This record gives sequence, C-alpha cells and structure tokens, in this order.
Amino acid sequence: MVKLVLLDIDGTLTRDRNTEALEPEAVAAIQEVVNRYVVGLVTGNALVVTQALARYIGLPKGSPLIAENGCFLDYNNEVHELCEDLNLRNVALELMRIIPGLRPTYQFNYRRFDITLWAPKDPHELVTIVRRELERMGIDGKVRVSHSGYALHLQPINSSKAVAVKHLCKLMGISCNDVVYVGDSDTDIDVMDVVGYGVAVSNAVEELKRKAKIVLPKPSGKGVADFLRYYLPKL
Repeated sequence: MVKLVLLDIDGTLTRDRNTEALEPEAVAAIQEVVNRYVVGLVTGNALVVTQALARYIGLPKGSPLIAENGCFLDYNNEVHELCEDLNLRNVALELMRIIPGLRPTYQFNYRRFDITLWAPKDPHELVTIVRRELERMGIDGKVRVSHSGYALHLQPINSSKAVAVKHLCKLMGISCNDVVYVGDSDTDIDVMDVVGYGVAVSNAVEELKRKAKIVLPKPSGKGVADFLRYYLPKL
C-alpha cells in the first residue's frame, strides 16, 4: 500500500528538462490526489524555494519537503538539518575565481549546505573540471559533485536525497517500501534503491531508467500527470 508519494521538481514537474516552467497538467494532477495520498517534494532547490513552491502547487501545510539534495528535511513544519556544514560557499567562491565562466545560480545566497553553480559547459565536463580542482584543494574526499541538468551541485559527501528519504520514513513511522518516488536526473538514482516504487519519466537519464521499477511513456510533467492519474491508483 502506498503511504507516501515523493516528486522531484526540475525535469520532473517541469515541462521538460530544459526549462523551469512547471507543467500545468502535473500541478492539476497533484491537486487531484493530495486528499488521498501524502505528497511531498524532493529537490536540489533551496529550502525557501521548495517551501514556496509547495504552497503554490497546493500541498497541505506540513507536507514533507526535502531540499538541497537531502540536506534539509521539512516535515510537519519542523526543519531538520541533515548535512555537515563544510562552508562550501567559500569553496564555490574559490572555484569561480579559478574556472572561467563559472558563476553562482540565482539561489546561491539562499543556500547553506548544497551550493549551486553554473557554467556554459557540458555538464560532465564541468563535473570533471571541478573534481580536479577539489582534489588540488585537498577536499575531494569530503565533497560530492553532481549536475542536475540545471546546475552544478557541491554538497557534503555523506549527504543525498536517499539519506533524507530514509530519515523521513523513520519520522513518519512508515516503511520505505511503501514510498513512491518520481525523478529524472543523476541526483535521483540513489533513491531508487531505497523506495518500493522507483519511477522515471521517459526523458530521464539512462541510468535512472535502468534502476526504476516503472519508466513512464511520457516526459517530465506530462509523465507525472499520467502517473498520478492512471498508475498510482493501481499500486
């Protein structure tokens, strides 16, 4: 029995993986199911952005929200900090000084643990360059580097969405086997090993699709809308 539905935001609730515009059908479908299921958000976005979005898409107050890729958990209006503070903001400032074109995202000043940067480079190339610089700084063993498709993320090595989802399940007193998670990117891959129902939208990265129990026929927000309306009731 499904007791919790968790949704990634960027690339999952959006129109596609190249925009921040939400898919209206996904928002409408969420509002159709929130009275029957506990629905939450799991994202790399800053906590304040996640909290605001939850309100505007119609999630009830106290709904579970995981932000900064697992570093913040907001549940029942109580915020839990799950990551070690490595002062990665200063690390990011040094990286921006060294790497041409690297610059802060609009959320930079509102983040604490997971710091986001952007550069006009291939995501995999950018991750490689940053890892090399972190190794030079002697902190590569402490920092996880990933790319969501929207931004480069620097976060403590022992943090992840999967760790936060397990913490949430414990707080709620439920088994993670009764949790649905829908995602699209590399940052969602670890969660597939934690939840009972891992779901990938059709335009997700290939590794996520290989790990998921369900791969939807439609992309991003349209896939989520179909899942909530037609797949979820059958689980």
